[in-house]
Amino acid sequence: MRAIEGWLNSSGNRVAAELEERGEQICKLVTDQLARTYTNLCRDPERIDNQEMQRQAYIESPRRIHRMMQVVLRLRAVEVIERECAWSLAVLPRYGVTRQHMQAMVHWYFEAARTLTNIDSADRRSLDIIEHIFIDALEPTLA
Repeated sequence: MRAIEGWLNSSGNRVAAELEERGEQICKLVTDQLARTYTNLCRDPERIDNQEMQRQAYIESPRRIHRMMQVVLRLRAVEVIERECAWSLAVLPRYGVTRQHMQAMVHWYFEAARTLTNIDSADRRSLDIIEHIFIDALEPTLA
């Protein structure tokens, strides 16, 4: 973990700026992938605003990850990931969102970030580590 903390200190703000510059494009790719792959995600036919709620879930979920990445990178606060993932695992299943949905979305976010930015290979390796921190935080814990 020390290596990632050192990288955040030296490169976090720069990489955050690069991600922010491409944030809308990254989030749009993830939104489209969510809608194509999980057509019934957050679907609740009993709600009057069912389609709008589902559309907002597709749009806002990647944006939430993007904002979280900005916090992690700019404030050098990797622990935010564990707290946010714990909240997500506690709340989102009531809307039909599973751990697998969340992990897929995280993977698509980082995949899009690697594709759409000009981040060098050293920074990509550190982003890979952060992606794994996300994925691990979404794994069930053994009590």
